[in-house]
Amino acid sequence: MLKIINWDCLKEMNKLIEDWVQVDSLICDPPFNLVEKSWGSIHLFRQSAQDWTDTVTEESMSFDTWFNQTLWIKKACKLLKPWGTVIIFNDWENMGEISKELKDNKINVKSLNFWQKTNPMPCEWKRRFVSGREYFVFGTKKWRTHTFNVEAVHKGIFEMWLTKMSEKKHGKHANQKPLQLMRDIIEIVTNPWDTILDPFLWSWSTAVAAVQTDRSCIGIELDTTYYDLSKVRVNDAITSIQETTQVWEQSGRI
Repeated sequence: MLKIINWDCLKEMNKLIEDWVQVDSLICDPPFNLVEKSWGSIHLFRQSAQDWTDTVTEESMSFDTWFNQTLWIKKACKLLKPWGTVIIFNDWENMGEISKELKDNKINVKSLNFWQKTNPMPCEWKRRFVSGREYFVFGTKKWRTHTFNVEAVHKGIFEMWLTKMSEKKHGKHANQKPLQLMRDIIEIVTNPWDTILDPFLWSWSTAVAAVQTDRSCIGIELDTTYYDLSKVRVNDAITSIQETTQVWEQSGRI
């Protein structure tokens, strides 16, 4: 089941709470406020200063500026089932603030984890170290009775390339996560047919990965452009799964 809403996540979560909706996991990637912290712009480089350069500004990254990192957390936690799990991606500088808010809302913050990028994008060449990791906090509503299938997937080490271009064919987002990363995380902290909430759906990577792993997803996206572009992406994923299932049925594999 996919329920995708083009609306303000605070208003939609209020409605979900009023409707007594509950989810098994909160998995999301809120704005990081990176441009704001970098005095209005980030200068990006590819392999060298001679190859290709670009500058990200507040105008081009308006979705990532002046975002309140904690205002939404209380509402999201109210939607979690008693055994619910939490995965929140963000910049390392924001993790203390986010972790405190989670604890204030009775979430057990169990660990700070990271995705190790094997081909990170160089940033501000010759002025700072390359940022090759992206962090996420893992929490649970109860200390022990939660889903954690880490042995079934791998040892909990997330090391992989940046998002493939093939995953951006229907449109892209500046902070789009690789589907393999999202599938691995989803398979660890949820079970098949569980429901995932993502209040910041962006390019719909969470929703696509949920479809690919037999999970349900409630996704909320404020930006109409991203919402419209990414609907095609989810429909493509559903069609691909249906075609694969038909091939398996014909070959006797299922």
